[in-house]
Amino acid sequence: MTTHEHGKHAAVFERERALGYDRQVHRYWAGYDIMHQLIAEVIVAALPDREAASLLMVGIGTGSEVKPFARCAGAGVRFTGVDPSPEMLAIAREKLAAEGLLERTSLHACELRELARGPLFDGAQMIGVLHHLPGDEARLALLREIAGRLKPGAPFVIGGRVGDDPRLRAVEDRRFFEAGGTPEAVEQRQKAMASLNVPASDDEVFALLAQAGFVAPCLIFGELHVKVWVTRHEPSTIGA
Repeated sequence: MTTHEHGKHAAVFERERALGYDRQVHRYWAGYDIMHQLIAEVIVAALPDREAASLLMVGIGTGSEVKPFARCAGAGVRFTGVDPSPEMLAIAREKLAAEGLLERTSLHACELRELARGPLFDGAQMIGVLHHLPGDEARLALLREIAGRLKPGAPFVIGGRVGDDPRLRAVEDRRFFEAGGTPEAVEQRQKAMASLNVPASDDEVFALLAQAGFVAPCLIFGELHVKVWVTRHEPSTIGA
């Protein structure tokens, strides 16, 4: 296989993985759509102007988290989505175009730290990212990067896996298996989950948020190991 052929095959493989992401996440995350609808409602309720605002979405993936905003926010709300996977963003462009939301969304295939600085955002969200980072140093760096791009008082919704309870893992594995996962696939998923560096507790997440200048986290969604909070950016609290 030539280098060109290998690169083409890899691109096709990554696109297939991106196409299957939404199906996969729905296998073991029953409340996925409800969660994103709640996030949109909570962020919009906290905006000073729900008709015209700028929102940052870190780890936007296939763009599923944008659609709920169309049901509760004004047509003047704009979205900036960042994700390191070009394949995921290619799917996002297709989905958002089909929903008539692409013209309101700016997509960037990069890490957040690589995104050019511009006007501060009115709000932000980051779902399913924190537990993929190697440790607290990387987590805090990313949270500070988000904070530095937000207006004071801006709402920020953060969510992901927290803790590791064997009772909850058993439910997740059963869901995955009943949704069509083979025993081999279940085992692969177990290994993948074990390789994640998941925050051990709510307090661990709260401590990181506080160091980055986010205050008053409030739980808005929880399902098994997944927890989602809304907080707000208050830079004056750093070091207080």
